[in-house]
Formats: sequence, structure tokens, C-alpha cells
Amino acid sequence: MKNEIFQHIDNIIEKIDMYKVEPIFSKEIKLRNDRKVSKELSENEIVEIFITLIAYSQNANSKLVEQIINSGIFKEIFDDFDINKICKMNPCDLADKYWNKIGGIRQQAKLFHIVSLARKIKNIGSFRILLTKTEIPKSIKTEKDIDRFWIGFNKLRKVMEVNKVPFFRSTTSLLHLLLDMGYDCVKPDLVVMKVAKKIGIVEKETGEKNLIQTVRTIQEYSVYKNIRPSVIDLYFLIDEGQLGAKKFVKQEFYK
Repeated sequence: MKNEIFQHIDNIIEKIDMYKVEPIFSKEIKLRNDRKVSKELSENEIVEIFITLIAYSQNANSKLVEQIINSGIFKEIFDDFDINKICKMNPCDLADKYWNKIGGIRQQAKLFHIVSLARKIKNIGSFRILLTKTEIPKSIKTEKDIDRFWIGFNKLRKVMEVNKVPFFRSTTSLLHLLLDMGYDCVKPDLVVMKVAKKIGIVEKETGEKNLIQTVRTIQEYSVYKNIRPSVIDLYFLIDEGQLGAKKFVKQEFYK
């Protein structure tokens, strides 16, 4: 069964490689390979990652959100991502002052979530220290590392649940956070799950068990093929035609 699934992933990679658009495809692969868990990640940088992911969430148009982020406006709004200052902010004031510049994130409620998140993280103490305590391996090289990843992940999710941290209590968004920080996992969103169902990793696209099964299978394939999960993630996104990923292959791929 596993061999069959691995063969399907091989086929997806092989087909996409025939249609890739260079140099942007190789640049994106390099970007994903180079993203490593930073030993020096400051609390402000972690807050920036949280805010970026909230901005992209809930089906916001990824192209629009990317433009907003690249403009540097969030740095201005959230005072250099200083968690102490964000905790004291009023989301309604932020909406009044900045919404015309950041409307592309789609929902004003996200400003409320960001301020609320900052306060919850502040209550936890230090997210950086929390990550260290969970002992999630910074990279995955063996099957044992995969086991350690999921033990640590469950510890982390429990803390987020107990503290009612908005947005990052769910498996999908917490995995998205770790992926963005450079950990060896993928975000099992609807696009990835469609591919997972199509190639027989799972029978259903939804459900906690299926999300974890999908990510774990991709991690196992990654160990077997010595390729990072985030790279497989890109191939899955292209295969299912995610909006932001279509540009990496020639249009004929989808015909």
C-alpha cells in the first residue's frame, strides 16, 4: 500500500518536472529547502509569522495578501511586531485607521484575532521557550524523528488548547505555523487533502485522523527519498492547481 502511494507521488513529481517554468520553479524549491528552524528566532519574529498566517487565512486571496505583506504596512500597524505593544492595541482603532490599506485580508475580525493572540501568547510566557520544551525535532531524517515530531506536536497543541489561543489550536493552522518556521511538515489544507485522497493516502479529505495521516505519509516519503516535506507540499499544490502555485508550471500541464 505504502509503495503504491509513494509511486503515485513519484508520478506527480515526474509529470510536474516536465512542465516546470524556470527559473521561478527552482527558486521556489531553493526557498523551501533553505527554510530552516532558526536558533535565533526572536519573539517579535514569531509574532510576525503568526500575523502573516492570520492574514492569509480563511480563503483570503493569496496574491492580494502577498502584496499587502510586501508593502511593509503590518510592520507599521503592529509596531515592529512588539508583542507588548500589540497587547495594548484596540482592534477597532486599527480597523478605522488602516482598513483601506489592508482590506485585501478580507475580514476585520482578523485584527481582533491578532490582538487577542498576542495577549494569549503573552500569558503563556515565551513561545520560543515553549517550542524548545516540546522537543519537536528541527529536521526529520529518520522514522524515529517522525515519531518525536508527533509527540512534540501533541504537547504543543495541548498548550494552545488549554490557553484558548485563537487560530492556532487546530491541527491545520498549527502545522502551517511550524512549516513557516522551517519545521519538516506540511499544511494539510483542502488542496493538499484533495491530492491525498486522489492518490489513496486517505479516504476522506476531512477529519483530524486523515489530516495527520496525510502529513505523516509525506514525512515518511521525504525520509525515504531524502527530499523535504515542504518541497512535496509545492508539488501537491501545483498538481491540484492552487491559485498561487499555478505559475510554476506551463499552462499545458492543466490541459
